[in-house]
This record gives sequence, C-alpha cells and structure tokens, in this order.
Amino acid sequence: MNKTQSHSTVISTIQLNTSLERSQRCYMQCEVTAKGFVELHLKAMSNSHWQQKNHESAIVRMYVNQQYNQDLILFYGKESFVYTRLIGQLEAGTYEIELEFREQESPSKVNLVYLEQCEFHWISPASSSALVYQHTPILYGRNLTHDYESTFTDTPLLLMYWMQQKESRTIIEYHMVFSHEDEGTPSGLLMSKWGRTTDIEWMYRVELDLAGHLLTATYQGPNHVTTAFQGNTDCGGLPILQAATANGNFVDEVRSDYRLILPPSYRWYPEQEPREQIMSDYPFTYQVTNWEMNRQYIVERNHDASSWKLGDQRQYLFIQSSKFALDVYNSRADVQQTCLDYQVRLQGQDEWFSSSFGDLRVADFRAAYQGPDLHFSTTIKLRSGIYVDQIAEIRVTLLPEGVNRIGVKGIYAFMLDHEYVPTKGIQASTQVELTSDAPTQTLWSCMTLI
Repeated sequence: MNKTQSHSTVISTIQLNTSLERSQRCYMQCEVTAKGFVELHLKAMSNSHWQQKNHESAIVRMYVNQQYNQDLILFYGKESFVYTRLIGQLEAGTYEIELEFREQESPSKVNLVYLEQCEFHWISPASSSALVYQHTPILYGRNLTHDYESTFTDTPLLLMYWMQQKESRTIIEYHMVFSHEDEGTPSGLLMSKWGRTTDIEWMYRVELDLAGHLLTATYQGPNHVTTAFQGNTDCGGLPILQAATANGNFVDEVRSDYRLILPPSYRWYPEQEPREQIMSDYPFTYQVTNWEMNRQYIVERNHDASSWKLGDQRQYLFIQSSKFALDVYNSRADVQQTCLDYQVRLQGQDEWFSSSFGDLRVADFRAAYQGPDLHFSTTIKLRSGIYVDQIAEIRVTLLPEGVNRIGVKGIYAFMLDHEYVPTKGIQASTQVELTSDAPTQTLWSCMTLI
C-alpha cells in the first residue's frame, strides 16, 4: 500500500447529519491552531447515480470565509462515500466553512444531498509530505461542450505522484486519474493497451533544488506537449491548471468557473508497480469508470470474446506484469516499444484467449501496451460466465517489431465482481526469457499449485 503517508492530524470532527435540497447551505467552523495544509474529508451521499443520464452527480460548492474555494462532485450516488479535498495552505485562525448544494451546476434530476460527517485534517509544513502538498495543482473543470462537463464525464477521481532525488534536485510529478477520456484510443482497445478505461495522465511536474526552491515547472499541454508553466497560484501557492482537452491534457489559462483540489493521495513507484496499482488501492475507480461506460457507450449485449469491441468488464481478466531488457545494447525505448501478448487457457480446454486479439491493428492503434513504463497492465477478454478459479494457464508471447530478446517478470491477474470491484486474483513472481526463436513461455499454471 503506497497511500500517501501525510502524517496528518485530525483537528476537528463534525457530525452534520444534514439534508440539503438544491440551493440550500450548511455552515460550520474549523479552528486551525498553526499554519499548515488543511484537508476536508466529507462523508456524503446524494440521490444521484453516475450510470444514469441527468442523474450523474450532485455538486457541492465550498466557501472558506465567504470566498469560493472549490466544488465537490459527488459521483458515488446513494452510498456513503468520503470525498477528500485539499482546502489549501491556511494560516492559524478560525475559518467559516460553507457548503452549498448547487442548483446551476448539478445535473437536472438530482435534488437531494445528505451530509453525514466532515473531518478537517492538518498537515504540518515541516512534515515529510509537505513538499508534495506545496505544489499540488488546482484543476479547473472541463467545459468544451458543456459549461460543467466534469460533473458527468471524465471526472477527476484521484491525484497520484512520483518523486525522485536526482543529483542536487528533487523531481515531483503529479498524475490525475480521470473516470475516462472522451477522445483518444477507442474504448475497446483501451482494455488491451492500458488495462483500464480510466484515463491516467501526467499533469504537472516540478524540479526543486536542495533547499526546496522551485527551479522549473511544466505541465502536459494539448497534444501531449510538455509546456512551461506560466499560470497563477491560489490557496497558499498552489499552481492552477485547466482541463482543456477531451483526452486529458491541460493549459495554464483558466477557461471555466468551477474547480477541484484533490490531495496527493498515492505515491507511485514506477520501477516497482504499474500506475493502475492506485486503482487496486482505491477500487471505487473501477466502479465509476464502468458506470460511465455503461451510460455513454454501447457495451456488447452479446459478449463476444473474439471481438475487440468493449464488452462487460466483469468478463475480462485484468493483468499486471513487467518487462525488462536482457541485452545491454537494447535501450529503454527499445523495450518500451516491444509488445507482448498475454494468453489464457481454461481448465479442460485447448482454446487460448489473447490480450492483443492476435496482434490486432485498428487504424493507427495496436492492441498491445506500448507505453513509457516497464510495469504495466492489460486485459484478456473472456467468454461470459468465466471465473478466475477456472483458469488453467497464463502464458506470454513476444510480438514482432520489437527487440529479439526480452525478459518478463511477474503477473497478477484478477477479475471484477458483480459490482465492478476487484476480486482476489492469481499472483506469481515467475521470470521468463522470450526470444524470436522461442517467443512463448508460461507465467503461471494451476499445476504448479499441486
């Protein structure tokens, strides 16, 4: 578990037990005894459902001392859910907190919010995680085709980061987990290429000197171009970005009038795990992205394991694995562009199901992972009614147009239950060598358990 160890202190817990109709407000106070970063942990629900059109979410606007701070998009519907938001870096003092169920921004058929409890957490500026909080980006919601798009599509779910010490510098890079991307890779191929239908995008990167002073700040601009940050800050020095494209890119010029401040909730270690590990640690992400797929896309009614078209994700095997160079003359880029096909055979059967659908190409897209990280995810589409305990063997095959020799290490394979929550899976630390002459090796077999 790599959830951020923020060393936070709970400075206030308030039982609200308050129902709000549209435009109604709730008031409370928060006492901050010393300067620091403050988070709101709001336990709430609403009569919404992310899977139902015009019922997707409820929008609760937060004011601090009568000044607009941010909006909370309540996407989890009628079940209690804790929405964690960073208020900012606050000086010592007493703060008036106001929560309003917004009429204008909320989907039309949602008319009730229930606020159960809120906690305020304080993070010391001297804590080990303060540096990460200090540069956490504020994100203004998308407004490409609707003033408040993030309230029903591609909504921000979590903020993660990686951190690296490099010579005399510290690098922190923030990644946003969105519920989906409306443009980019076709949804069915997302499952093969990325092992998910969420969109995880690097958002903002800083380089700091040994004293913690800012050297450079960049963000992922449109068309995935790394761009120098020249925008403004707010809430105690937090940089401001705008969700600007339908495939999860940003600009540093504000174009909408609603924003979110997600705290850095997960530290990712790229050389140890895939980015999708955050989804395993926060399984609600699988639920929200599936609700969005069911609402926005035509998911196959007659689930066809041989078709790359998006099917019921409860009938996919989710795979996490890694690859590495075996020859010193192969660069990291060579390994990155080398594709693998993961295959599954069921007990008592000879048929193999393929993650890449036999190295399928659709227009400019290849149905296999080609991303920048050596720890990665993919999926294998199975027939309806298959469960993990029916799997007999999992193997991996080296696909053409890459290096001629590569290593593959480890596998974790799991499925989603009827509520789209990950179930206990198959795990093995097997390490194999794949070559052009011997391209296929077994990573796991049920026979190894006997």
